[in-house]
Amino acid sequence: MFKEVKNFKKEDLKAVALEIGEDVPPNAKIAELKNIILNSDEYKNDPDFVKTMLENVIYERKTQEEQEKERLKLEKEATLNLEKLKIDSDKEAKLEVAKLEAAKLEAESKLNFEKAKMEHELELARIRIQEQGHLENQPSTVENGNSKRKFTLPKLEFRRFGDDIKEWLPFWSQFERIDKDEDIANEDKFQYLIQATIPGSRAREVVESFPPTSANYSKAIESLKARFGREDLLVEVYVRELLKLIISVQSKHKFSPTSLYDKLESYLRALESLGVTKDKCASILYPMVESCFPEDFLKAWNRSTISSGKEAKETSC
Repeated sequence: MFKEVKNFKKEDLKAVALEIGEDVPPNAKIAELKNIILNSDEYKNDPDFVKTMLENVIYERKTQEEQEKERLKLEKEATLNLEKLKIDSDKEAKLEVAKLEAAKLEAESKLNFEKAKMEHELELARIRIQEQGHLENQPSTVENGNSKRKFTLPKLEFRRFGDDIKEWLPFWSQFERIDKDEDIANEDKFQYLIQATIPGSRAREVVESFPPTSANYSKAIESLKARFGREDLLVEVYVRELLKLIISVQSKHKFSPTSLYDKLESYLRALESLGVTKDKCASILYPMVESCFPEDFLKAWNRSTISSGKEAKETSC
């Protein structure tokens, strides 16, 4: 077995020995650990199972090592980007407060529409799964007072996940409904998980590294979360994107008011969903966001905010 499985370390052998219920001496060497595994009842009864277990342990260790390297790389890049940030106080104000308000209202309306659309899609996904693929041919009945109306719901496609970490939040917000549904067997959930990943992507490789069994479903989910769904890694990614946007604006890259607002709103809402709320990080996020706008524009915005506050106070009195 050890000739077929490559790149294992001492800690991998120790983890397998403990997993199959063997006693491991504290200072056991690699040769001793090999003998413990080869002489175990578990290996004698099912050597392929022990081999698969060792391969999974090696994969998980390598995945964690790769994630740690990626985290350190992102941390270093974020530090370098923060050092490059400088507020340019000589920019001329090209946007008016009314335009920003209009962009804000437009973005909020768009966000509400997308939120309602996503909730509708999630509900349709649950219905389609429970009906086991017969939804297209089976009409649904809705009662409205004393009358009934029949209609056929459209088929909902999975939101598919690949390599882009920024796509994890919308993907998991949909697939989590399947994951938590106790009426679906784990082996079926595994097949849905395969269908929900893009062929050839890192996510598909992680999922397909496990045999598609009921017992391995939770392991595949945990491996995906460890690789793509860690909150600290997601926060670093969105902060990095926010810094890139700010640097791009400061380098005189042209953005329309609506486009700039949409991008800022998207990144800030993603951070908020990860627990980075304004009451925790306002002192850091506000200066970063404000640096995207000229000084004269910010002064005009502050005057408008103060004036609106006074009018509201006088009205309430």
